Amino acid sequence: MRYRDAAKARARSIAIGGGSLLLATSLCSCAYLPWIHRKGSAGATAQSTTTDSLQVVGVESSSQPARSAPFAIALGPDQAIWFGEFLTNDIGRISPLGQVKLLRVKDGGIAERMAKGPDDAIWFTDPSSNRIGRINRDGDVAFVRLLMDNAGPAGITLGPDGNLWFTEHRTERIGRVTPLGIVAEFALPHGGDPAGIATGADGRIYFAENSGNRIGRIGLDGAIDEFPLPNPGSAPNSIVNGPDGNLWFTELGSQKIGRLTPQGDVTEFALPVAALPMDLAAGPDGAVWVSLPGVHAVARIAPDGHANVFYFAVTVIPGLVTAGSDGNVWFTEPTGKIGRLSVAGILTEFPATPSEPSGS
Repeated sequence: MRYRDAAKARARSIAIGGGSLLLATSLCSCAYLPWIHRKGSAGATAQSTTTDSLQVVGVESSSQPARSAPFAIALGPDQAIWFGEFLTNDIGRISPLGQVKLLRVKDGGIAERMAKGPDDAIWFTDPSSNRIGRINRDGDVAFVRLLMDNAGPAGITLGPDGNLWFTEHRTERIGRVTPLGIVAEFALPHGGDPAGIATGADGRIYFAENSGNRIGRIGLDGAIDEFPLPNPGSAPNSIVNGPDGNLWFTELGSQKIGRLTPQGDVTEFALPVAALPMDLAAGPDGAVWVSLPGVHAVARIAPDGHANVFYFAVTVIPGLVTAGSDGNVWFTEPTGKIGRLSVAGILTEFPATPSEPSGS
């Protein structure tokens, strides 16, 4: 599977027009937005750094966007849920009670993926502008540009070293940025289109190699090793550190959920329904929760692989997913909503529109 450029995907989605279902299908059918372009193998592991600091840009409070399509989502350091809008330059924050505030980044960009930082801020990848962004609750925004053009930043995670680690699918590298904006990049030995990324319980960083059909692992010193998947064409995509201390990941090609132990043992679990697993999150109940937008459902995967599926109305299209501080699972819906799902399967939806004064 190839990865599609986020900016082109956004342009295509806008051009589609029509109802929300077409837009939702366009977004949800591609998870990390399969890119058009692909670079060759990166060769030997290499590291380069820059001392450029974060570039601060302005934001303004945003009223309801002309068209809402929440995409990226993460639990913030303030215990609220943060999300990015795919069709606008908005970044939103929703409280556990559903109160929404939007901030519009004046310098543009798209939040492809988000992660809580070490500095009371949310960090995000912005492939459309080839940079990593940072935003805090006060709306202060800063960016750091990447070392190579068209790097294709995708997944992002907070490492145990207090830095943000991210994938670069186009240049086939793993990136690291410090809170001060100093960037280092590590080339993968065999390429592989790195997509999702997560911090493991063993203090190392794991990532899914989409076209490489592997799960990779990088130490804080930049040393990389890789674990091939048992079946060709599995297309691993999203990955998360599970409550059991193992790494869990989606397989877009096989429509399965995989589990990798820190020792390198891989187990695959078939879903109880034929559906594309778009994203997954470690739930508050010791299980892994998986969004299945094509069948309007979310699956709960127990540590032994047993799955339960919660089906919703056809108007509900779960996108990216994260666990909240309130004991619920939250997900974006490209139809303009944020979903909150209890571990008992009770769904509440909130419009992704401002519900508090812009200055609060």
